[in-house]
Amino acid sequence: MAFVRTKTIDGGEYYQLVESRRIDGKPRQKVLVHLGRHPTVDEALKEWPKEARHLRRVAAKERKTAESLGEGATDTGLYRDSMRRADSADKRADALEANLEKLKELRNQGRA
Repeated sequence: MAFVRTKTIDGGEYYQLVESRRIDGKPRQKVLVHLGRHPTVDEALKEWPKEARHLRRVAAKERKTAESLGEGATDTGLYRDSMRRADSADKRADALEANLEKLKELRNQGRA
């Protein structure tokens, strides 16, 4: 059975779902899923879909901003910055959705 471990990084608290194992007779912890700022599995399962939808909206807004600059703006810094922010938001949403699926699977297996 897994448990939630707290990590303090740069003064902020972050949470990880970890599983303990013995390797060569010594206890070792394996991180199953990083929960970010969510202290419980239930909270992560509840909040991650909302966060992913928000990130998708941010990405769409940034792409719309880039498109509004016009075709000739593809070489400008504003266009590239908007597209970079859109790609970053989509990438974060993808990672969040992957973690959500992994966490659901762990829950179904009775490990979380």
